[in-house]
Amino acid sequence: MRLKLGQTEDMPQGSTALVVEGRTYLVTREGDLFYVLDGVCTHRGGDLSRGRIEGGTVRCPRHGAVFDLRNGELKGQVRIPLIGKASALRSYPSWEEDGWLFIEV
Repeated sequence: MRLKLGQTEDMPQGSTALVVEGRTYLVTREGDLFYVLDGVCTHRGGDLSRGRIEGGTVRCPRHGAVFDLRNGELKGQVRIPLIGKASALRSYPSWEEDGWLFIEV
C-alpha cells in the first residue's frame, strides 16, 4: 500500500518528522533523494527528529542509539546497556510523483 507523506517542496534539506495517519516518520532529504524511517527509537521511543544528525546517521536524543539514515541499520548501541538495547529501524521505499513524496507501507 502506498502512503502520501506530503509535498516535496515543503520538505527541507536534512531531517524532519512527519506524522501521517498517527505514525511518526523521519524523512531525510539530501538534494533530490529522500530516505524515510520510523521516527521513534526502537529502544525507548525517543523522538528521532530531535536527534543529532551527523555523517549519514541520527543519534537518539534519549539514550544515544545511532541509526543509518539511508536504511535504518543500527550503527551504535545505547550508552547505558543495562536499560535494554535498540534494534534497527524500519526503512520505507520512497519516491516522488507529481511533486508529492510517497512511501510503500
